Amino acid sequence: MKVAFALSGGGNLGAMQAGGMRALVEAGIEPDVLSGSSIGALNAAFYATYPGIEGCKQLETAWRDLSRKDVFRFELFRAISGFIGLRDHLVTTRRLKLIIHEWLGIDRIEEAKLPFAAVATDALTGDIVVMTEGDVASALLATAAIPGIFPPVYREGRWLVDGSLSAGCPASEALDLGADEVYAFLTTTAPRRRPPRGAVAAAMSTVSLMTSKLQIARLESAEATAAQRGGAVYFVPSAFPEAPSPFDFDQGAALAASGYARAAEWVQQLEFGAAPADQLR
Repeated sequence: MKVAFALSGGGNLGAMQAGGMRALVEAGIEPDVLSGSSIGALNAAFYATYPGIEGCKQLETAWRDLSRKDVFRFELFRAISGFIGLRDHLVTTRRLKLIIHEWLGIDRIEEAKLPFAAVATDALTGDIVVMTEGDVASALLATAAIPGIFPPVYREGRWLVDGSLSAGCPASEALDLGADEVYAFLTTTAPRRRPPRGAVAAAMSTVSLMTSKLQIARLESAEATAAQRGGAVYFVPSAFPEAPSPFDFDQGAALAASGYARAAEWVQQLEFGAAPADQLR
């Protein structure tokens, strides 16, 4: 059986995936291939480059050390230009590109030790775009390009934006890469008690709510496809934390720890016959 990890988007909640992956790898569940959307693609790329337990620990450390200013630094002129239509984004990707370089240390997707796919969305058609080769920085910048926040990325003749818009958790894409069993890592939070503060945070939360229904439908479809082939899609449960501000990167260590604890508990249940999709609905 060929095993895949499929990692959803989720911004700063991606720290949970780092802990969750370590729990599965410690239990002997290791991927042969990975796929990811948005921040999940960066996590997938990291594990593909540094596989195994040590790679998981390094990824958790990277999340622990990450701060808001490492990712987002709003510049007044750029922000104003974006709001009045002179630019198509509010934040430059310069810092995000540095993170990609520092975390991975590779230039092309093919240089990773394991195959992985970064999934983006065609900004003009809404089509899913799966990237399995070529420049790693442009692929990861494309899948993380939240519309309006980061600029779209022109890659191989297409304008690309956030992969979460079309494939929140790319389990179907992992099956297309030849996987028989897919472990889908989600970043679901506890229900909000009030809307997030700030215009940008409110807009990002609204987009997340709109795409969550699409994600569930696509995961159910992937589950059916895998079953027809004699495989399965397993939904690694989220730790369901309180939703932090999308600009709060101070909880990386706590989120990774909660992701690890929840996934470790779930793996034990799985060993005793838990249903693959019992955490999806």
